[in-house]
Amino acid sequence: MTHHDAIIIGGSFAGLTAATYIARGRRSVQVIDAGKPRNRFAEHSHGFFAQDGSNPAAMLETARAQVQAYPAVALTQGKAIGGAGELDDFSIQLDTGETVHGRRLIFAFGISDELPDVPGLAERWGNSVIHCPYCHGYEFSGR
Repeated sequence: MTHHDAIIIGGSFAGLTAATYIARGRRSVQVIDAGKPRNRFAEHSHGFFAQDGSNPAAMLETARAQVQAYPAVALTQGKAIGGAGELDDFSIQLDTGETVHGRRLIFAFGISDELPDVPGLAERWGNSVIHCPYCHGYEFSGR
């Protein structure tokens, strides 16, 4: 059984940033990612230093490639469905049947939007109906 220094639940911007710093500290880290970032419907992301207006999917692809250059990082596709533990001994169960173990636990899974059943809303979500005024509101100002 592998016991990582840290487990991160959430493999998007925050989770991969945390994984990068942990790996640079020469600590082992397991990142669990369900593959459904909140900004997956948006074409552009704003507010990230030197990346303003970049495509979030492309940014995420680059971040994954960069973090995988560190041997101490393990990326797992899956969803955390349960867990238990205390400091220095956490266990997280995945929907794949796998259990991962670690000394520390970071929650970086963000939030999920539950859209009401309004005709046309799902098709416009993240494009003309925005979920974050800081990420996309500037472009919609005055409309």
